[in-house]
Parts: sequence; C-alpha cells; structure tokens
Amino acid sequence: MSTAYLASTALMGVLAVAVVVWMIRGRGWYQYRPTDSTGDWSPALNRTGRLEAMAGRPMTWVVAFAVLVVGFVLGVVAAISGPVESQATAGLAVAVAGGLVLGGYLLFGVYLSATRRGHPRSLAVAESATVAGALFLVAVSLQLLA
Repeated sequence: MSTAYLASTALMGVLAVAVVVWMIRGRGWYQYRPTDSTGDWSPALNRTGRLEAMAGRPMTWVVAFAVLVVGFVLGVVAAISGPVESQATAGLAVAVAGGLVLGGYLLFGVYLSATRRGHPRSLAVAESATVAGALFLVAVSLQLLA
C-alpha cells in the first residue's frame, strides 16, 4: 500500500517539475505594466503598504527575532522544568511552533524576495504558494516514509 503512495508522490513530483519547466519556457507575461486612462504609468499602483514599510526597517526584524528567541527559550524551559505530565505537551508545542515559524519565514522570504526583484504581488504570491505546495509534498512524503 505504501509503495503505491510513494509511486503517486514520485509521479506528482515529475508532473510538478514538468509544469515548472513549461512555465519557465513560456512567454514573458509577467512584464505587463498596467496604465491609467491616459496611457501613463499610474503612480497609484506604485504605493507600498504598511507591512512592506515596516519590513524595510532593520529594527523591526531585530525586535521580531528577539521576541521569537525569548518565546522559544521560555517554551523549552517550560518543556524541561515542568511536571512530567506537561513535558510532552510543551515539547510538542515548541516543535509545532518552530515548524510554523520556519515555514512562515520561508514563505514570507520568497514573497519579499520576489517583490524586491520587481515581480508583481500576484506573481510573488503564486511563487509563495508554490513553495508552500512543495513543503506540503515533502511533509506528506516524510509522513508516508515514517
């Protein structure tokens, strides 16, 4: 039974690679730039959001990193020093939170990197969704192998 699942996963991986190759060799539709009614580039389309403005500040990243480190250290301390009944639950919570932070960091990093390279937001979201799908396939494959 698990052999069929692994074969299905391998087939889907080959299909995903084929779709990526097809998209890379396709025409450059992502160079489209919308204009306003006069035919000029609309400055209203060039606004940055509050999240992007905050992401451009190094202090935001320093504070977020410090909060994450303190939170994980407190979680590990709670997992180690707590009662025996709650140690397993606290350890699982720290592992799940770590996985969520790592996945979120990867997805947001792909989005931010794509927008900084000049891709429109829709393409950046699509690239992040592709990475999320690849992470899901890796997680399912690891679950099947375990």
